[in-house]
Amino acid sequence: MQLTRRTALQCLGLTSLFATSAGFASAVFAGDSQPRLLVVHLRGGLDALAALPPHGDPDFRRVRGTARELDTSDDAFGVKLDPLFALHPALEPLARFYSAGELLILPATGIPGIGKSHDAAQRVLFDGDVDGGDFGWPGRAASVLSQGRQTIWRAAPADLPNDVLFDLALANPGLDIARLCLGEASGSAGDAVQTLLARRQARSAASFAAAATSAGQALSKPDGPRVALLQLDGIDTHVAQGDRLSATLGTLACGVVAFSEAAAAIWRQTVVLGITEFGRSAHFNEQGGTDHGGASVAFLMGGAIAGGRIAGRWPGLAADQLHEGTDLAVTTDARSIVNAVLKDHLGLSSQAMAMVAPSASGLQAVKGLFQT
Repeated sequence: MQLTRRTALQCLGLTSLFATSAGFASAVFAGDSQPRLLVVHLRGGLDALAALPPHGDPDFRRVRGTARELDTSDDAFGVKLDPLFALHPALEPLARFYSAGELLILPATGIPGIGKSHDAAQRVLFDGDVDGGDFGWPGRAASVLSQGRQTIWRAAPADLPNDVLFDLALANPGLDIARLCLGEASGSAGDAVQTLLARRQARSAASFAAAATSAGQALSKPDGPRVALLQLDGIDTHVAQGDRLSATLGTLACGVVAFSEAAAAIWRQTVVLGITEFGRSAHFNEQGGTDHGGASVAFLMGGAIAGGRIAGRWPGLAADQLHEGTDLAVTTDARSIVNAVLKDHLGLSSQAMAMVAPSASGLQAVKGLFQT
């Protein structure tokens, strides 16, 4: 990582913080009860209405139409969690965590007024440039927890093609680009696109599961890191969303299960935070996808979670309830969830919060997310 002036100043500030709070840190984070955190960045803007279909909202079918991703039969929504919400069928492996009180879901989460630029929204959500190498608040929290001795654990980026390529190929199945990418001189372009997608999805699933397992193993070490960061792409679904998003959500579910198994020894003091920079449009576009939108959904999982429930306020999908007539409205600021994770789970002081996540520290933390 290139050492910039900003990074150097942050390091100096954190070094000062370690010196003044060493006693606090050793008291709060001593022994086997040390809290752990896995942050899963759902990079690209997750469609909340697909991941957590509000089957009980009277306007859901009107907004989403018929047979786009899920048909309108009673068994099409995966696992129904309550009279209003269900899990996408691909997320069904997470249902047992919900039943065990270890999964809590907050719909309609986002950052009010953030706009629809990936880069800008990610910088605000993470209080830094996660793609640029400073890892934002997760990286700074890792340093504070270890008093500067441990950095954040992060998997090496997977060697996967760019999502833009797949959007292009899916939207234009007649292009030769799909055959060129596969090195195939014969066969239809449509078949080549499907082969390309299948290969990518298989590689992505295997890579994410392996990284999640490694993260669980790293966090389980007594002298290892306390914070890990994983990134999952494949949710920026402007075209042909149904099958693509289903595969990505399946990758997410299998990866999180793999992490829970690898982190079994420390599961009771562990939190997994799945979070995204914004949501997607309430209505499908002409390409069968969804465009950048407003609110999304956040997932909290782990043995330290007071789960088995849906938290937060659902804004509704009626025309006058949608933000600007197109997007799910934000009712929970995602940074308030970050605030709660840092303060109530990791136990950071107000002084540490101001350094680690300044944009979140000024907001009221969401209450009641964790076991007491």
